[in-house]
Amino acid sequence: MQKIILMVTGLLFSLNIFAQTTNDKILGKWTNEDKTRIIEFVKSGDVYDAIIRKAEDNGIVGKKQITALKATGTTSFADGTLHIIKKGKTAKCTASLSGDTTLYIKASYGMMSKSLTWTKL
Repeated sequence: MQKIILMVTGLLFSLNIFAQTTNDKILGKWTNEDKTRIIEFVKSGDVYDAIIRKAEDNGIVGKKQITALKATGTTSFADGTLHIIKKGKTAKCTASLSGDTTLYIKASYGMMSKSLTWTKL
């Protein structure tokens, strides 16, 4: 009986670890389309933030490009905020992973939207 309980506990624990790491493929360093920035995704509780680690304009290094991006599936994310730093504005954003190295981001500001493609380093 103890072996069965131990096996079930181990199985549940391993499923929990798998569930936590499935969406974590977004973690790590990414580069934007024109390769002028390196952005690192970090996990903050249940959401993901993207911090600028390298840029042509050193004044924006360390600032958050995306905040509060929530996992909605194994490769999809929603309800994030994209910070348009130079304009001092924000836009709603969603993201989806394609494989392990491509991240598609869609930012919406009012009636306008823009799609971005980031590549994992």
